[in-house]
Amino acid sequence: MVFALIHYPAFDSSNIQAFIRKYDPQVDLIAPHITLMFPVSVAIGEDILIHHIKSVLTRWHPFPIHLEGIFRSDDDNIYLLVQEGKEKLTHMHNEIYTGLLAPHHRTDIPYIPHVSLGLLSSDSEDQERILQEAKQLGIDQSGSLDKLQLIIVNDNRSRIVWTKEFTLAK
Repeated sequence: MVFALIHYPAFDSSNIQAFIRKYDPQVDLIAPHITLMFPVSVAIGEDILIHHIKSVLTRWHPFPIHLEGIFRSDDDNIYLLVQEGKEKLTHMHNEIYTGLLAPHHRTDIPYIPHVSLGLLSSDSEDQERILQEAKQLGIDQSGSLDKLQLIIVNDNRSRIVWTKEFTLAK
């Protein structure tokens, strides 16, 4: 099993959910989210990880985020980009990967704050159609990052088995 630290932004559009249902292979595992800490084995220890996250988050207050723009990643994922708030998310991500989590920080992959919308097929014509479909959604959503969820996902990554919420101090 693995831990991950995420934020669930509020989406108010059924067309976004319909797109994700069609193209996101993890649609039944997890709702659309921004990942701050990528999967780490539960062997790291629940209590020590919670203590570490709490100590990092004590310095953070809620901040606005704005989701807009579609991006195709190198591994053919479709991302909805975070525009406003991306610098703060990157800074928070980097702070989370200090101390206990420093050995797990992947500096070879740039952190791009985003919400995954789906995965492109291997067919190049189909890829272009799906990207255009994503762009036509016209997603332009604002909200606030005020809560994070530490989750545990089971071994075959088919369901979330545990969650703990962290609320940023006002």
